[in-house]
Amino acid sequence: MTVRFIAGLSSFSLAGIALAGVGLPAQAAAPPGEHCVQNLKSGSTECFSTFTAAISDATHGKVQNAPAAVPDAKGRATLNKSIEAAGEVIQGTFFDNRDYGGDSWTVVGAGLCDGSDGVINYQTNTIDGWADRISSVQPWASCKIWLYPEPDLNGDRDGPFTQNTAWVGSMMDDRTKSVGFS
Repeated sequence: MTVRFIAGLSSFSLAGIALAGVGLPAQAAAPPGEHCVQNLKSGSTECFSTFTAAISDATHGKVQNAPAAVPDAKGRATLNKSIEAAGEVIQGTFFDNRDYGGDSWTVVGAGLCDGSDGVINYQTNTIDGWADRISSVQPWASCKIWLYPEPDLNGDRDGPFTQNTAWVGSMMDDRTKSVGFS
């Protein structure tokens, strides 16, 4: 099952509006057991019932048998090589629970990060339903991940996270509202 969000529309408050006799929720949140993919280049977000399906989407169907478990650095490099030809790479995956458990949110961007100087190359606010949920992270595409407690990279940042991190620590656990990739 695929849930499609349209960038920009999901943040509008739709409470009280009825469409065909059905009330719409105030915010489209990822249901439990969802694995979402946000594409920074296209502005779209889609959610899937499995991590494998999410990675298949993130790689434009080139990788359809991604492991249900979190891939190691070699596995991430292999998956990224599969989609670089499309001018996109997976830049990071975020998990709801420690040890890469629970729901996941994967960010696909326009290219590799240049992490040599600590300058943010790509950034995004958390997608609907993901504010204050991140507990573990997985950087991809040579990216270093920075976590921020406020939207638009505001507040004290934590990081850089340069490898699979089973717990982001007490400073940002369940406090992230935006992320930067350098």
